[in-house]
Amino acid sequence: MFLRMTALTAMAVGMLGLAGGMAVSQDKKDPKEAPKLTPADVVKVKKALSEVQEFIGQWNLEGTQKDGAKTIAWKEKVSWGWKFKGDDVSINADFAEGKGKYFTSGNLRYDIAKKKYILSLTTVDKAEDVYEGVAGKDGGLKLERKDAKTGDVFRLTLNTLSEGDKFQVKFEKQEGGKGLYNNVFAMNGLKEGAGGVGVKKPECIVSGGAANMAVSFGGKTYYVCCTGCRDEFNANPKKYAK
Repeated sequence: MFLRMTALTAMAVGMLGLAGGMAVSQDKKDPKEAPKLTPADVVKVKKALSEVQEFIGQWNLEGTQKDGAKTIAWKEKVSWGWKFKGDDVSINADFAEGKGKYFTSGNLRYDIAKKKYILSLTTVDKAEDVYEGVAGKDGGLKLERKDAKTGDVFRLTLNTLSEGDKFQVKFEKQEGGKGLYNNVFAMNGLKEGAGGVGVKKPECIVSGGAANMAVSFGGKTYYVCCTGCRDEFNANPKKYAK
């Protein structure tokens, strides 16, 4: 009897341990998954991301990088677009259709708790670099990442100029986290379709930014700024077509 009880006890303990392990496994969250936000927080996130609404669109950029006495140059098409998944709002970036010189894709979020922008960039060697920062005094973003092994600090500055027609990327490195920042590379260029001086574009029905794409609902035509806003409108037309 004692042996039977001991065996049952051991089995129960084992099952509890297994259940506990399963619970831990199920409760473990994907670090990329955005935390649940209140409706008020969702509004704050969208408002913060709207500060860089001018990023949205396709950009024809030219990259330059010093290599000794030489300057290496390349062309790269970069696009930014909104991403909506329920209450989860972010902005996706694509570099040369996944074939950029340094990065292939990215995702920009706003962290309510930290009050910072978080940009996750996938590099060409499939690593994920996470940059954090704030909006610059003159607009745009200034983000940084510290390498845990070397202590090097990488700074990424993103900005628009000429009323949103020009885009500027500046990538710098601070050796060991000390001293001056050295230029690594830069990219500059124009938004696709830019150049219409004095021409006011329609407003995106979803984000409120300058729109260049038509959608329709209920016999009426509306405009959106990117494919992300187009998909969001098509999924929830009554939410926006008021």
